[in-house]
Amino acid sequence: MSLKKTKLVLCIDRDNDLYEKVKISGPIIGREANLQAAMKLGLADPEETDTNSMFQAIKLSDELSKDYRVQIATLTGSAKLGFAADKEISEQLERVLAEFPSESCVFVSDGASDEEIIPIIRSRLKIDSVKITVMKQAKELEKTYFV
Repeated sequence: MSLKKTKLVLCIDRDNDLYEKVKISGPIIGREANLQAAMKLGLADPEETDTNSMFQAIKLSDELSKDYRVQIATLTGSAKLGFAADKEISEQLERVLAEFPSESCVFVSDGASDEEIIPIIRSRLKIDSVKITVMKQAKELEKTYFV
């Protein structure tokens, strides 16, 4: 029997909407904790795009668990963004990696400034894939706006 390789699914909430809207602090580790946090955030603000990113991360972790030993974690930053957010995410990532050492990760976000954290994550962990969750309605609205 061969051991499955580890894979971390990282969902990023750089502006810390989870704490700002539902008082949940990161890191949120594990499928059930992420599911509960996503539902709580979705009920508090149904238009919050981080909710969809968290559901996407859960879906990806479920899919990857067939071939890998997977852990899912949502990392939260700071409403101040910039250095404060990046430092907080970096510290949370270190805590997650101490608990679940992983060879690589899948990066999941809603794209709204979260991608700026990629170099920091990449300095500690290989990124195998990036998944930006875009609301389909928002995409169509953007097309209309540009036309």
